[in-house]
Amino acid sequence: MQIDWTGAERFLSYVRGEVSLSTVWNHPAYEVVKAHASLLGRDLTRQDLRSAVNGEETVFSLADPTTNQQRIPRLIAHVQSHERQWSDQIERHLERIAPDADTSDVVVHLGIGYDMGVGVSGGAYINVNTPLFLRKPRQLLYTAIHEASHVLYEGEHDSRDRLGPSPLQSENQQAVWNTVFQTEAYATYAPLELRRADGNMGGDEHPVSDDYRLLQDDSQLRRLVEEYDSFRERLHRESVPRESLVSHLFGGSRLPYRVGCAMVEEIERCEGLEGVRAGFQTGPDEFPERYDWTLDTYRTED
Repeated sequence: MQIDWTGAERFLSYVRGEVSLSTVWNHPAYEVVKAHASLLGRDLTRQDLRSAVNGEETVFSLADPTTNQQRIPRLIAHVQSHERQWSDQIERHLERIAPDADTSDVVVHLGIGYDMGVGVSGGAYINVNTPLFLRKPRQLLYTAIHEASHVLYEGEHDSRDRLGPSPLQSENQQAVWNTVFQTEAYATYAPLELRRADGNMGGDEHPVSDDYRLLQDDSQLRRLVEEYDSFRERLHRESVPRESLVSHLFGGSRLPYRVGCAMVEEIERCEGLEGVRAGFQTGPDEFPERYDWTLDTYRTED
C-alpha cells in the first residue's frame, strides 16, 4: 500500500493559481471523492470545487478549503517523514482483519476538502484540512487505517454490485443498514489496537474520538444497544424516512461505529482473531444475526 499526498499538493497549487481546476478534478484523490459522493447520492460537480475555493458552502466543502495553507504543508511533511512506518502500521492492522487480502494496490490519498475521510473500492481519501489532524497528526494515521479497511471491505463484499450505484436510494433499507453497519464496525475496530497502545481512546472533543471513549463506558453501551435493537426491529417492520436511515447510519448515536465496534471487539475476546476474520468474510445480511450474541452483555434482562 502507499500514501499519496500529491492530491493535497495539487489542490494548493490550484489555490495559488499555478494549475487549472481540471488538474485537481481529474486527480486520483478526487476520483475517490467523486465515487464516494455518487454512492451517497450527492450531486458533486467541478463547479462545487471552484465555488468552495471562492468561499461558498458547497457539497465539496462546508468549511473554507483555502484555510490553513501554512499549516497543511507542515502536516504533509510530517506524513512524508513517517511514510514507511505509517504504511507498515496500516498494512499490519489491515492484516488483522483480512490477512489474505492483497493490499499492494491500496492507496491512501491525501487531499483538501470534502469529508474528513472516505474509502471506496478505488482507494481511500483523507482531508488534511481537518482541524483534528492539524492539531494531532497521529489522528490522521488512525483515520487512514479506518478508511483503508473500507477498501478491503469493498473488495470482499462489493456493495455497489449488491445495492446498486446509489445505495441510499435503495428500497432494501435492511440491506443498506446491514452493509453500512458491518463496514463501519470493522473500520472502527481496525485502528483500535493501535489507539489503545498509544493511549488515544477519546478526549479530543470529536465524534470519532467519542466512538472510542464510549467503548469504555458500559452504561453508555447499554443505552446504545437498546437504541440499536429498537431501530433494527423497526426496520424489520416498516420502511423509514430516508432522513431517519441516514441519521442512524452516520449521525446521532453513530450506532454502526460504536455498537458495531463493540460487537467485533467481543468477537475477538471470545473467538480471537480467527473469529474477527471470519466475521469480516461473513455476508453483511448474515453478520448481525450471526453475531447478535456479542451484545447480550449490554442488554438489560426483563
